[in-house]
Amino acid sequence: MKNYYLLLATMVIVSLFPSVTHGQESKEGRSYWIDRYLSVSYPLANIEVTSPFGERNDPFTGQRTSHSGLDLRASYEQVMAMFDGRVERIGNDDRSGNFVILQHGEYTVCYCHLSKVLVYKDDSVYAGLPVAVSGSTGRSSGPHLHITARRNGKLVNPYSLLLYIRNTREECVKALQPVTAVPKDKKTFFQQYATVAMEHQRRYGIPASVTLAQMALESGYGESELARKGNNFFGIKVGSSWKGARSWHDDDVPGYFRNYDSVWESIEDHSRLLMTDRYKRCRYYDSTDYHNWLVEIKRAGYASAKDYVESCESVIKKYKLYNYDREAASYAFFHPSEL
Repeated sequence: MKNYYLLLATMVIVSLFPSVTHGQESKEGRSYWIDRYLSVSYPLANIEVTSPFGERNDPFTGQRTSHSGLDLRASYEQVMAMFDGRVERIGNDDRSGNFVILQHGEYTVCYCHLSKVLVYKDDSVYAGLPVAVSGSTGRSSGPHLHITARRNGKLVNPYSLLLYIRNTREECVKALQPVTAVPKDKKTFFQQYATVAMEHQRRYGIPASVTLAQMALESGYGESELARKGNNFFGIKVGSSWKGARSWHDDDVPGYFRNYDSVWESIEDHSRLLMTDRYKRCRYYDSTDYHNWLVEIKRAGYASAKDYVESCESVIKKYKLYNYDREAASYAFFHPSEL
């Protein structure tokens, strides 16, 4: 059954991006983004919040009370698992009605007021699998889906999970779109990659402005030979741990550089590099503090140019890339490793 749903979902995604499947991206690159897209799922086909998490007027008493979850509009509709995991518990009580609790790593998600539960205790589930049908059982004023979420037993706002799903899917859709020729206009260059840079800020804490400025300078705004032929936009060399494709280039220090199947893989590898212990001092600073991030990146030996920090900051200020940092920081989020 799982293979059937994965095949169906993959066919839908591929149909949305036919040009990608005919050589625009490598098979491996497509698989990465398709798998990631399929790793998350909204709990309902359509998402409309009818009652938020936190303080609200109780629909029965009219008094101000704390709402422990999130209510979504749903009239006897299929309810899907949002992530891979397992069924921790199913049951029924006077308040929640029929309910199912799913375990996703450190998170537990409870769906309440269900008309029917479609899974059993200890079943494995995956993102997009129907696990229940919404309803109005228990203490309910009408058909809807109530979601409660906890991390390590502590109550959290389920809306952050919906935001994570949205952001993940947007990043994947962006990556699966055919990559057009590198724009000649520098502002357009930044606009093309800003969405992914902001997503990486939300995931890793790296200021989007830093990613974009480094990307522009290291690749000559996408015009360098390394960027055009190897999709390496950050001048990252092979290193002892690299097992992928490589090519020789005469840089400041000639050597072998990493080759990627897509620009998006280059950005991902850059972010993961900055998450290593070598760059741990960067993470002492906020995701909007681009100056200190650049200082620590330079201190850790990322670039040999003495004016590297000043060069990056000049680009950030000229094109006002710090606005992307502020926009990314305005979103509530959690790191995907927490799932």
